[in-house]
Amino acid sequence: MARSIITALDIGTSTVVTVAAERVPGRESLQIRGVGAAPSAGVRRGAVVDVQEASAAVRRSVEQARRASGGVAIKSVWLGVDGAHVSASSSRGVVAVSRADQEISPEDVRRALAAAETFIPKNHNKEVLHMIPREFKVDNEAGVKDPVGMHGVRLEVDALVIESSAPYLKSLFKCVENAGLRIVDYVFSPLAAAEAVLSKRQKELGVILLDIGGGGASFVVFEEGTPVHAGVIPIGGNHITGDVAIGFRTHMDIAERIKLAYGTCLTDSLSKRDAIRLAEFIQGEEEVFSRRTLVEIVEARLQDLFELLQKELRRINRARLLPGGAVLIGGSSLLPGMVALTKRELGLPVELGVLQGAWAGADEKQGAALASALGIVRWAAGKTNDAGSQWSHSLSWMRGHPWLRWLKSLLP
Repeated sequence: MARSIITALDIGTSTVVTVAAERVPGRESLQIRGVGAAPSAGVRRGAVVDVQEASAAVRRSVEQARRASGGVAIKSVWLGVDGAHVSASSSRGVVAVSRADQEISPEDVRRALAAAETFIPKNHNKEVLHMIPREFKVDNEAGVKDPVGMHGVRLEVDALVIESSAPYLKSLFKCVENAGLRIVDYVFSPLAAAEAVLSKRQKELGVILLDIGGGGASFVVFEEGTPVHAGVIPIGGNHITGDVAIGFRTHMDIAERIKLAYGTCLTDSLSKRDAIRLAEFIQGEEEVFSRRTLVEIVEARLQDLFELLQKELRRINRARLLPGGAVLIGGSSLLPGMVALTKRELGLPVELGVLQGAWAGADEKQGAALASALGIVRWAAGKTNDAGSQWSHSLSWMRGHPWLRWLKSLLP
């Protein structure tokens, strides 16, 4: 019997992560067979800028996953899409119920969504990633989540539309195909990550998932179990590093090391005497900087990020009004003080994302680093199995894996 393998590929600005999972015969669960991670190349702010370099990074990540899985053949992938080229908007569609007895069918729902898509402004440089129904209205009854089986003469849908730059997608697809892989389907990465780190209760209450990566911070807002808003803020960990490089008059690589060694998000707990000696990073360098200067640089850039995020929440009238709070993932979310700063700036309860269900035994760094890729696995399983899928084992076997030790070295 042929093995049923699902492979997720998450191409980030800093890291390319590959997760290979296998369906267990006779069960609805998946078992992770291998994970690979390689430093990203040819990617800037979430967009592929050098196809050849990016393809080589993908091949290295996939090869690591193949070796970790004991030689499982990886020929096709489910792909995560992220970056500043992704945007979200709203659209509405209205149709007449087609059946003579006025019972709403799945076909009526599909027609309503198709009608909503026709109202999206035509732009040949944009590609629709997802058309997600937020709510339906049957005649004069609003707030309907699933209208199938209801009766009425008029069906209206309010949909969340997530789009991406078409040229970006072409470059991303070419990068993956040049690595010798076939793309089965693709998903906006935070939507997939939500499958890994958000509980059903959080989604019902109202929650924002914020993925702070190297090239930017992407987010998705859930309410009553449904995504109601999404987007990307073009500020990430690399922008903080760039600010540190300018402030300390040094190279980006040195600035990154300084950020990881001494960076925190809040100045409150610092002593005025805390100092950073560049000689620790550059032989023969005699300059000394106050650690407070570093933290002020980090805090200022993050305040810019949260100011833009608050504007997005105000657009949907949810600023400070999400009972489920904010859940943080991504490597930059692990900077010391990030949870406290986010809580202060957004006025919401905040926590670091941890892997749900069978992944509960994984530590926070694994959750932050792997959320998108593992979420893509679960999302792919849901696409291919209507009953859904639950992972069947913990990640305890991965704790000592060499790739994970390398990945942890990149995190604060």
